[in-house]
Amino acid sequence: MTRKLCVLALFALGACTSIDQTEHCIQTRYGKIINDKLDNGLQATPFSNVTCFTLRDQNFPNPAEHNADKETMEAQTKDPLTITGDVAIVYAFDPTKIKQIYLEKRSQEQAELQILNAIRDGYRSALAGWTVAEIFSARRADIGDSVRAHIQRKLTDSRIGQLAIIKNVFIRDIKVPPQIEAARIASTQQTQKLNQAMQQLAIDSMSARSKVITAQAQAEANRLTSMSYTSNPKMLDLEIAKALSGLCGQATTCVIGASPNALLGLNKP
Repeated sequence: MTRKLCVLALFALGACTSIDQTEHCIQTRYGKIINDKLDNGLQATPFSNVTCFTLRDQNFPNPAEHNADKETMEAQTKDPLTITGDVAIVYAFDPTKIKQIYLEKRSQEQAELQILNAIRDGYRSALAGWTVAEIFSARRADIGDSVRAHIQRKLTDSRIGQLAIIKNVFIRDIKVPPQIEAARIASTQQTQKLNQAMQQLAIDSMSARSKVITAQAQAEANRLTSMSYTSNPKMLDLEIAKALSGLCGQATTCVIGASPNALLGLNKP
């Protein structure tokens, strides 16, 4: 009963703090750390201050802030051209560095200011290594990884170490100046037309090549046939007989073995 009264008295005096399992809380007295990680639950913290850092994933931009569901950032590309990007990032404090972060920043809010500056600076540093053509090429899927790596390097503090961990980067939209976008679209369309023309040229070339091969084969066949007739005149007589064989159907008298001249009546005086 006495313990319960003591707890109630401490709570009434504001000397108790509820610690959630998603928090890392540090207890200090006159700025000096007396407990670098309070246990979860209701803790007695008389004559002291408690500073907590969330261990949950944080979002940039913060949707809890007014109109913060979208933040566009300008960056200069390698070309150089100024583009506007809509970027969303998920990050979290490094739980092994909370004590060092507190000693340097003294609050989560101050630490988050450095994180936000690192995000913006890292994004600009990453885009400075890309051309507009590369951004809108098949390599666009790699931009997020590049941005993530640059931000993570910016979050490495010489005194703290790794201030936060970048978990995901989402490049939701990238826009270039209207005149550059129009030129880029025109260039893409021209490239498509060129590819279509090249494909048609390949088809036409194949068709022409096929006709040439067929003509060459026919010429060779005619040459071989001519050589056969020259070396064997009987074959020529046979072909003539085949050509004139239809005449027997129209002749009143058809003599088997007659010469073509006879069939045509050319032997008559």
